[in-house]
Amino acid sequence: MKKFLAMAVAASALAVAAPASAQSWQNINQRQAQLDQRIDVGVRDGSLTRNEAVRLRSEFNDLARLETRYRASNGLSNAERADLDRRFDALSARVRFERNDRQDQRWQPINARQRQLDNRIDWGVRNGYLSRREATTLRAEFNQIARLEVSYRRNGLSNPERRELDRRFDRLSATVEAELRDRDNRRG
Repeated sequence: MKKFLAMAVAASALAVAAPASAQSWQNINQRQAQLDQRIDVGVRDGSLTRNEAVRLRSEFNDLARLETRYRASNGLSNAERADLDRRFDALSARVRFERNDRQDQRWQPINARQRQLDNRIDWGVRNGYLSRREATTLRAEFNQIARLEVSYRRNGLSNPERRELDRRFDRLSATVEAELRDRDNRRG
């Protein structure tokens, strides 16, 4: 009897919750704008690769075309609206998954690398291992890499572009280490 009562209470809670969730329905344009923005942010922050972004945008565009077809037939029926909601929920879940799948855990965005490099250069200047001129040169090289990353991120970072940025940054990092070890550059 207690099991039956518990199930009845749970069912009534769901019945009450369903109308509440229906009231918070977002219109299609809002959902499209939010999904598009999430994909853009993922491309910019590197949580989406170029291939992931292309595939997600393709799915997004397919949904937009489906919505246009639905609307062309005297507006959206409740069934069509429910179908679009279900499809947008699925796409939203895929965007969330792709942005959090950690496809390349080694990869660090340029901002994190810049902080690390600046700390190493500052330490070198403070302790006499680098001259101010050397520090300026090293930072200028880093800024070239940062500009390259910005240009790559416009369309999402592809894996070859990530490898190129890694290669350039690793080379600069090795140069910083070599300069820090070079005893000829120490200030007395």
